[in-house]
Amino acid sequence: MREKDWRDSRAVCALSDSDRHLGHIVFNRSHWNAFDATHLDESRTGFRYLGAFQTAHSAKAAVEASVAPAETVSHVSGMWRSLKGVFFEA
Repeated sequence: MREKDWRDSRAVCALSDSDRHLGHIVFNRSHWNAFDATHLDESRTGFRYLGAFQTAHSAKAAVEASVAPAETVSHVSGMWRSLKGVFFEA
């Protein structure tokens, strides 16, 4: 498995591995918008939008869960849970 790494700035953070861009988060006034770059949105014209989050940490967790293999995350009562035990809002 390739090592993933976040590149951070004040308004944009991007997740990538050695081969490709995996996802990113963008700050917009009061929240962080999260995007999965490995899947298309419903209209198939852009990245899959994962939602708006209050913290960069929650937005990054959403991106990481979205690009992770299916067996490493689960959805419980409106929250996502990674195998690392990290919960974040859906």
